[in-house]
Amino acid sequence: MVTKRRYLLGDMLTEADWRLFPTLVRFDAVYYGHFKCNLRHVYEYPALWGYTRELHQMTGIAETIAIDEYKTHYYGSHRQINPTGIVPVGPVLDLTAPHRREA
Repeated sequence: MVTKRRYLLGDMLTEADWRLFPTLVRFDAVYYGHFKCNLRHVYEYPALWGYTRELHQMTGIAETIAIDEYKTHYYGSHRQINPTGIVPVGPVLDLTAPHRREA
């Protein structure tokens, strides 16, 4: 799949990309199941999944991501949505896989 822009607003990484990033990182792990946004996973969109992995792999970013903490918070604190408080084990997401986006 070919996209016209590398980042949201063109060839330069901007604040808009970093504002979107937390949602993309949390989407498959939390929003997909917990909030029933389950038409498709982010990883089912090759360009979007590569974009997410590229941002995650930038220096210092991976250390700020805590997917297990996100899941524990969302699944454990919204008792009207998840009365049992059960936190799913999956999905297994490899954000370290090559993003296959040219530099």
